[in-house]
Amino acid sequence: MKSTGMSFAPGVRSVCFRGFSVALMLLSTCSCNDFSDITVTGTDGEAVSLPCKCPPDLPPYLVWQKVDGEQQLVVNYYKDDDQEDNITAFEYRNRTELKLRGNCSLVFHRVSRSDQGLYECYYKRSPLRHERIHLLVTEKQKQLPDQNVQSTIVTSSVCVFLIVIAIAAVYVGITCRNRHQMRRTFIATSSV
Repeated sequence: MKSTGMSFAPGVRSVCFRGFSVALMLLSTCSCNDFSDITVTGTDGEAVSLPCKCPPDLPPYLVWQKVDGEQQLVVNYYKDDDQEDNITAFEYRNRTELKLRGNCSLVFHRVSRSDQGLYECYYKRSPLRHERIHLLVTEKQKQLPDQNVQSTIVTSSVCVFLIVIAIAAVYVGITCRNRHQMRRTFIATSSV
């Protein structure tokens, strides 16, 4: 296996770079001219994509981490055609995917409220590139009935209203007829 200069320590859920001096790492990170800090909003239970602009040809190293206080959790990574699940923090396994062609976006298939926070995308170029994305997760809105359902409700209501009017008209008609017959009977019996 080719040495890449980047290693992941099992049990430690952050990235360690071998072969770089601390000063070089700091200079590389600080001299990044493509630094961005954006906010993305997703809906609980739905898919959301966190953008990370990288060159069209894949960088040899790509790491997405969630910054959680002092701890940085590895959400997903790519290292020379290698993606091992044991490096990824357990809570992100089988829920995320890297879009490796054309960009380095991280896709959450089912984002949850606990995913809300600051994410960082690192990819190795000269100098090391770094982007920060704030993920906000909102609750799923109650869905309003679609127009067909509303139309059905209105049609049903109108039909019920017309049926009630028809029943009332029949009742009034029968009542009037009965009264009219009772008057005739009363008049006929009183004249005899």
